[in-house]
Parts: sequence; C-alpha cells; structure tokens
Amino acid sequence: MPLPAWWQVVTPHKDIKEKSFTEAVFAADLGDVLNGTAPEEYCDPRLFFAKTYLTAGLKNLARNVLERLTSGRGDPVIQLQTPFGGGKTHSLITLYHLVKSFSEIDHLEQVKELASGAAGFAGVRVAAFVGTSADPVKGRTPWGEIAYQLGFYEVVRDHDVRRVAPGKERIKEIFQKSGPALILIDELLEYIVKANRVEKVERITQGQTLAFLQELSESVAASEKTALVLTLPASILEHYDEEAEKALAQLQKVSGRVESIYVPVEGMEVYEVIRKRLFEDPGDQKVHRLVAEEYLKLYQGLGTEVPGEVRETAFREKVERAYPFHPEFIDVLYERWGSYPTFQRTRGVLRLLAQVVGELYERKVVSPLIQSSLVNLSSLPIRREFVKHIGNEYDSVINSDVTGKAVRIDQEIGSEYEKYGIARGLATAVFLYSFSGAQRRGVTLPWLRVALLREGVPPTIVGDAVNKLEESLWFFHAEKHVYSFKNQPNLNKVITDREETIEEGQIREAFAENLAKLTKEGPFEVYLWPREASGVPDNRRLKLVVFDPDLKEGAPETKAFAKELLEKAGATFRIYRNVVFALAVDQDAYAGLKGKLRRHLALKDIAKDASLVLAPASREELQTKLKQAEKDIPFQVINAYRHVGWSGNGGVAWRDMGLPPAGEGSLTGRVFRCLKDEKPILSSITPKLILEKGMGQDEEEKSIREIYDIFLKTPGFPCLESEDVLLKAAREGAEKGVFGVRTGDRLFFREPLLDPDPESLVVRPEKAAEEKKSFSGRPEERGKTPPGGTEKGEEKPGPEPDGSPGGEKEKRPRKVAIKASVPWDKLSSIVTGVIRPLKTSGAEPEITIEIKAEATGGFDRTTLDSKVKETLTQLGAKVMQWEEE
Repeated sequence: MPLPAWWQVVTPHKDIKEKSFTEAVFAADLGDVLNGTAPEEYCDPRLFFAKTYLTAGLKNLARNVLERLTSGRGDPVIQLQTPFGGGKTHSLITLYHLVKSFSEIDHLEQVKELASGAAGFAGVRVAAFVGTSADPVKGRTPWGEIAYQLGFYEVVRDHDVRRVAPGKERIKEIFQKSGPALILIDELLEYIVKANRVEKVERITQGQTLAFLQELSESVAASEKTALVLTLPASILEHYDEEAEKALAQLQKVSGRVESIYVPVEGMEVYEVIRKRLFEDPGDQKVHRLVAEEYLKLYQGLGTEVPGEVRETAFREKVERAYPFHPEFIDVLYERWGSYPTFQRTRGVLRLLAQVVGELYERKVVSPLIQSSLVNLSSLPIRREFVKHIGNEYDSVINSDVTGKAVRIDQEIGSEYEKYGIARGLATAVFLYSFSGAQRRGVTLPWLRVALLREGVPPTIVGDAVNKLEESLWFFHAEKHVYSFKNQPNLNKVITDREETIEEGQIREAFAENLAKLTKEGPFEVYLWPREASGVPDNRRLKLVVFDPDLKEGAPETKAFAKELLEKAGATFRIYRNVVFALAVDQDAYAGLKGKLRRHLALKDIAKDASLVLAPASREELQTKLKQAEKDIPFQVINAYRHVGWSGNGGVAWRDMGLPPAGEGSLTGRVFRCLKDEKPILSSITPKLILEKGMGQDEEEKSIREIYDIFLKTPGFPCLESEDVLLKAAREGAEKGVFGVRTGDRLFFREPLLDPDPESLVVRPEKAAEEKKSFSGRPEERGKTPPGGTEKGEEKPGPEPDGSPGGEKEKRPRKVAIKASVPWDKLSSIVTGVIRPLKTSGAEPEITIEIKAEATGGFDRTTLDSKVKETLTQLGAKVMQWEEE
C-alpha cells in the first residue's frame, strides 16, 4: 500500500492553506509588539502562545526569569544566542507576554507548566528597548526609554536630555521604586551603529551606551528581583563596518562580565518549532513513524549510494520529528541559507516554508515528505525568498536552467522523468545547495539522491539525469563530483555562444571531409555530391553516387535526379545502369548531424582560442567533449546517409538501411552489405541463372563477358559484383553439366573446368552433349576424322610427318594480317570466330583497330572523353592515332 501524501495527514494553518498570510507574520519584531503594530499572532498573548512551540531552551529561559522575579534566585543577566542568529527576538516576545500579560494567559497549559516553580507570580513591570525602533537623534536614550516604561522617567530626565548615561545610584533608585521588573534589550548594536553614522567622529552615544550597559548589568545583578535579558548578534552583518565590529566586541565584553548565555532552540527542536508554527493539525503520529521507517529502509537498501548518516537508525527519529518535511530540506535552509545574515534564520525559514507549503498544498503534489527537490522555483514569491539574498542575476540562472532547460529534458524524455520531474527536481536541489554565507557550497551525488528519491522514483535514474543536466545546462558546474550553480556560464554556454558563430559553409566543408574519409575504401567508385548525371561515367565498374545533402530522400528533385542519373550519362542514354547506386540523406538524421558538426567545429575553435580563459576543470572537460565529438561524428555521418537507391523495373527503388550497428566505420561497406542483402548486387549466382538471364532462347552459345554485360545493362536484373561471379558459376555449370563452356577449341561439359576467361563461351547443354557425343577423339582434333580410319571404321592413310594429308606437303603461313570492314554489332563474332582460333594456334594476336565514325551533328565531349577514351583506357589499349575534324 503506497504511503499517504503529506497533505493527507497534516493540515496547514488557514492563512497558509489559503495563501493569505503576509510576510510580517513571520517577521517577529519586539518594537512592533510594543507599539501595537505587529500582526495579531504576535500582539495577542493567547494567540501567540497557541502558535509557539516551547523548546527546552525557551522553557529554561522562562522558568529562570519567573524564578528570578519571584524569589530572586536564578540568573539576573541573560544574553540570548543561537548559532548563526535567529530565534532570539521570538524568545523576547515570549518573555514580554509571559510577564506583562500573565493574568490573561495563566490558564493555558503551557503557561501553567512554566509557572509551576514560581508560586504566587502574578506579573511585574516590563520595560523593553529595541535598537531598530529607537531614534538615536531625537528619540529617548536606552536609559530614558527603560525608565519611562517602568514609570520613573523623572529620575533620569536630565541624563536623557543631555544624553549622558546615569550612574548606578539612579538605576538602583528606579529598581527600588518599581519593585520586581523585567528589562528586555534587543538590537542594541543597531542603535549604536545608527548613532555613529550621525556623530561621525565623537562616538558619544556609543561610549555612553556602553557605560549604561555596564552600570545596568551590575545594578540588575545586585538587585533582588530584577532580570535583564538582551540579545547580541553572533556575527557582524554585511552592512556593518569595522567600527561596528569593534562596538560589538565592546558590548560582548561589557555584558559578558555578569551574563549567562541561553540558547532558545537546539538540535531537532527546530523541527517542532516549524511544525507548530505552520500546521494547526500535525496528524497521526503513527503515520509519521511509518513514513520515517520506509525512508530508512529505502536508504539502507541503497547502501553506499547515499550518505552513511541517512542509513543510521537515528535518522529515522529525525525524519519522524521533521514530518511533514524531510530533514534534509530543513537542514539545507538552516545550515546553508541560514548562514546569510540577511536570511534571519528562523523567521526566514518559516516565511519560506509557508510559501512552499501553501504552493504544494494548492497543487496537491504527491509525495510522502516535502523535499528540497519539490520546491517550485517557478513561483515568484518562493523564488524571491532566495534571490534577494544572492542577487537578482540568479533570476536568469533559474529561468535558463531550473525552470527552462531542466523542464525540457523531462518533457523530451518522458516516462519517469516527466511524471516525477526528475531533471527539474535535481536542478532545484542543486540550486538550494549552491549558496551559503560560508565557504561550503555545492552538493554531491549521494546527497542529491536523498534530496530526490521517494516512493515510485527509480534510484538508478539519478546518475543519468545528473549527466543530462551537466550536458545541457548553462550555469550548472561540476567540479570534483560536487555540483553547483554559479552566475558564470559553464562550458556549455561558451560552446553555445561559439556555435552561433559557425557558418553553414563551414558545416558543409566539415561534412564533406568526413564523408570523403568514410567512402575512401570499398568496392565502389564514389562520386560525392555531383550536380549533373554527366559527371558519372558509363562503364562496368560499381559506382556509388552520394547525393548532396540538400537532395533529401523522398523529395521530388531528389527523385528526378536519381532517375536522370540511372537513365542518362550526359546527352546519351546510360548503358550500364545497374552498376550505379544512389545514396541520399535522411532529413531528421541530417538535422541532428548538422548540430553535431556545428558543435564539433565550435569545440575545435574554443580549443584553439588562446585568448579564452577557462578553469582547469572546464579545460579538461573541453578536451573530453572534443575527443567524444571526434569519435561520434563518423557514426552520425553514416547514420545520416541511410537511403540507398538503384535501378528497378519501375524506375528507382529506394530502401532505408535503418540505424547503423554500433562501431560501424565505413559508409561504403555498409551500403555494399545492404545491397547484397537486398539482392540488387549478387556475389554469387547459380549456373542455371546464367541460362535464364544471360542467354536468349535462340542463342546456343555466348561469351561470359557478353552475359556479364547483360546483367549490368538490363533494367530489373541484379548487378553482379564482378566478372569473377560469372566465372565461378561457369566452372560449376560445366562440371555439373548445366551447360558447356568452350575455352579456345576445347569444350568442357560434365568435367572440371579450371580456368575459364571472360571470352570463354557458354554453350547450351543440348548442343554441348551432342558435340561431345559426336566426337570421342582428342580434344584438339574435335570435328576432324578420328585417327586411324574413317568415321565407319575404315582405315585411311595418316598424315605425313609434315602434316599434309595423303603425303602431300601443305604450305602453312607463319604470319597473318587481316584488314576488314565489319558491322559494329558483329564484333563479338570476330572475337569468337577469328581472334580465338588464331590465339589457340599461335601466340597472342596483336590487334590494331581502325575506327572511323561520322555524325551529322558532331560528337559531344562526354561521348568522346568519358566513354570512348575511358573504355580504351580500361581495356589497356595503346592509342597510336587520334584525329578529330
């Protein structure tokens, strides 16, 4: 069963629940209470005690004062102090109401408990001096104000008017006339500082005030039933100067002679103070314990991934005492933000928590506890409580990263990120940990887990989310695994700014460079970004035409260019269309690639910029990012060129190769594998396919080269990887008797064929079988009369030694030269019937071709240079004469 949300258990005070409270409610000021201008919660003694949690320190203080005022026992002079300030003024107001209005509140259980050791107490005179309210120029002096409130101003009137401190005799005279009295002094240093600003050099007020404080302290200590309680700051505020620091030291020295120091709030009592002040109903204690137990189990299950402190059983009590707040949240406010003098610790925490509780209660955010990751920095009142202590420039930091980029990360990733606001929550927690009046700033990953993890949130998500923040945010800094926000941009912002200076031409150039490297090797002739089909020659070699990235797959102009490329080679029709393959970019992948290229160029530019000053950690991060970008770019380029096209029966066939496998390092290699898988390129064929695709029904024999050309030319036919594919199939076909293969004057049929060449002839099996059957002699005498007789077995005289029949000597020419006019479409027959027999009977024939051609409109340069000359060059021909008219 899931844990209940905190707002299902506790009930905030009405003004917090309805968000109708004012900041003054949490700004306790003794001067306003004296003047009757403070909020009702402070002016009304009964309401004040109803919302006040009496800590052990506050109880001890109150009991000591009551005992001193009734019996004369107890500490006469008390200084209130809390670490880093805060809570002192609230204690003075407690004493003020307790003593001055005792008869109005003595029925309250809290008051009865406090007065249990002060039998017969019915209230005494109270006088209070508040330095922040007093006017050091025209107002009454501390001695004048105290005497006035006790009802004996005339005793010190002259001293007050002349602003000279009275001696002990005057002070004792007042105490004797007033009887038991409580004297409260708050913010005395502030009074001295204000007076010094007026008096400039003489410092009259400072000296007289110090003298009065000394005389007062000693007089109170010597009296029977009078108590003095004063407050002094634990440290100098930012707006104080060196003189103020000296004044504080003197005040502490003077009062320290006779005072006792009390700490009103200690340890985990602060949790009770907060809960009492913010919630009218704390809810069921059993639920508090249940939630505390479940959080402890969560942390213990995570082991060393969270700090050891939260895995100890003592932390369970801490969670229970802090409910509905996570103690981590309260602690970061007290320990980090509370160290800012302007935060006024307790009242600052209360004011901020009231804003947070009201906002979360209104939105009904589901969580067993209120954690720092749930603070909504989009709320202007909440944001203001933080920003006013650290500077308005952090408004832009919050807008940019916490409520901007972090939120977009959650939206883009979705799932748990969006459901629980993972990135935003972590960014918020890091922001809260980033500021302190001391040097302790930033947060580690283990404490971030404590700030974020709750029921339903997968623990494994934190590390990944922090990495995403580090990659995307502009003011998020990571130094030695400590994360924080600063108002200086991090490397991400420097990179983003530099990216804006990268031009499109630079991106294209970088793209082309990477593309050239990835297509450098492979089975294809590669043509990068041609603008015209004439730029791709028409020959037998495999060609990969990589389209310009502006020609995206599926676009009409891309389809048109692909069709032109496969059908034409300039002004003429393309003959070898099956060897041409097109490659086009994927629109979405290319958009991502451009971003990667832009970032890579920016990183390189930053690394070369000697004028740019980066912190050592950022410089190291820069090198890491640069190396990673250099590693990622090749894969991204390969991924962008995903669409491959080839000639089909209906025009151009396109296929999406999909995402490349991890580690893919060759674009041409990937395309080649895809084409073999899809079958437009064959690395092997069956002998039967040679007969089916390579020979017409009326053709009894054809050369392997002619058959190879058919596969390269005919639309819809697969393209063979090379002539070796046919040669291998020819050997297999001859051996298995699928067909015969004639090499020279020998026919191979149902027998091993070792080394056919492209000029070898494929012979239909019927003809091969018939020819084999008609002759059983030596292969070189095929077609001749078998030796030793006639076809019917009759003996005939054999040839003479010189080879002439019947003994007649035959004249055999040793050289032959032929010049003939041959129809162009019969050239293959010349090879079969003329060249091959000559080659079989002697050495390699030397062939000189004399070609004359004439065209009425003239021959274009593409035909002459890219076709004719290119073919002769590929054949290894030596051109002895080339004339043009």
